[in-house]
Amino acid sequence: MGKIFILFVFITLFFTSPVFAGDQSSNGPSVTDRVGDVLCIRPLGFVRMIIEAVAFGVSLPVTAPLRKVDAASEFLIKDPYSFHFERPLGEM
Repeated sequence: MGKIFILFVFITLFFTSPVFAGDQSSNGPSVTDRVGDVLCIRPLGFVRMIIEAVAFGVSLPVTAPLRKVDAASEFLIKDPYSFHFERPLGEM
């Protein structure tokens, strides 16, 4: 039982201790922010863009007679695209 406790403490301290591998003087996003952005936010953003593209296609019969296609395309296509794929990694 004591060996398992020591192993647990070692693993906990090893994975929770800060790691200073790079220059921490910059105020840019951290490595974990960038990794989270690549592995979670961007793929979810891609799925979101597909759903919003479908919503844009469905809204065309309403927005076309009102001449609001540009506003709808900016809200449903251009803004999410620029947020998910044009901004630097890790910046929210």
